[in-house]
Amino acid sequence: MTNGTIQIDKLNSPELSPVTRAMLHEQIYEMLSRNLMMGRFSPGQKLPLRGLAKSLGTSLMPVRDALQRLESVGSVVLTPQRTLMVPLFTSKELHDISVLRKAIESAALERAVVNRSKYQLDQLNERVKDICKAEKNNDIDLFLEANYHFHMIIADMSDLSFIRQSLEPIWMKLGPTVRQSVPDDDLFRSSAQNHIDMYEAIAAKDGEAALRALHRDISEGYSF
Repeated sequence: MTNGTIQIDKLNSPELSPVTRAMLHEQIYEMLSRNLMMGRFSPGQKLPLRGLAKSLGTSLMPVRDALQRLESVGSVVLTPQRTLMVPLFTSKELHDISVLRKAIESAALERAVVNRSKYQLDQLNERVKDICKAEKNNDIDLFLEANYHFHMIIADMSDLSFIRQSLEPIWMKLGPTVRQSVPDDDLFRSSAQNHIDMYEAIAAKDGEAALRALHRDISEGYSF
């Protein structure tokens, strides 16, 4: 699956089962969810059914099903014109998202500081490098992808059951707002430094410093 299009390669194994309709529906839902979490959509952006289906190279039905699932958790909303779009949140709603993030991600971070493995630290360090590269080159797309993976690696480090199921619906709402806020140069630089500080604190098993960096990163991201 590349650039939003499912590509079929020649496969030599006769044991592979054909892709079922349920599998295709799930693939499209996962793709749209991931694009929301990585900020590849903007607040207020319309999501026309036919346009998405054409872009994905599929029929209308699996795209409609995926959008309906996203609507059920508030990640997309229906306009008066009956078109689905990425939500525009009020200041209170954005503040509440930040409160939820701090509560859940702080719990994950406290566990991650204790549980992290060297392999996970190396993964986190690679994401920090990507974030710093993105800040230097003003590459918003690289930043959004690396930022998403950075925080999800910390969630995985925590080894808390159901942590991704708890965080991902919040991040589907969060991703587009990050795209909206990060083009501010000062915020871009500050965010990169916050991620460096978080990584160094986790590596040093300094839970208090890691939490300070996380809370600073979340608060500054919503201050715009």
